[in-house]
Formats: sequence, C-alpha cells, structure tokens
Amino acid sequence: MATVANPPAYRKVFFAQLEGLSGTLAKLDNGNVYFFHAESGDIRQVESFQGLVGLGEVGLANLQYILDEMRGGLAKIACSRLQEVA
Repeated sequence: MATVANPPAYRKVFFAQLEGLSGTLAKLDNGNVYFFHAESGDIRQVESFQGLVGLGEVGLANLQYILDEMRGGLAKIACSRLQEVA
C-alpha cells in the first residue's frame, strides 16, 4: 500500500512585498515565516519584518500553485515522491 507524505501545513498565505520585491508570504505551523519570489524562485525565511509590506490574502487556487512552485514545480513533486511498490 502506498503511503502519502504529510506536507507541512500552511495557515495562510498573503501577497507581500519584501524590500521592493513582490511575492507571497507563508507561515508554517512551527512559526517560521517564508517569503517566496515567484519570478526568481527565491525562498527566504523572514527574520526581520523591516521592509516587509503585507497585502491581501491569496485565494485557495493560487495558494496551491504557490506551494507547488515553492517545492520545485509539479514535475519535481511527481518525480520525487516515494514509490512504495512491491
């Protein structure tokens, strides 16, 4: 039987600007806050909120797209899953 991995749960994701870059802001359940810049694929852990502007909340469809891109895109996710085949 295949086992489905439990990805980290995100509470909410917001559109944001960090030091002039437009992107999204996500907070993990462990309290870490990450900024994702979609054009460059850059993911940063936010340690200081100086220069950070939070904007509106991201919708559910956009949220899943952003989370997939943060993990490397659909192809990487599909090819890197553990396959438990006997």
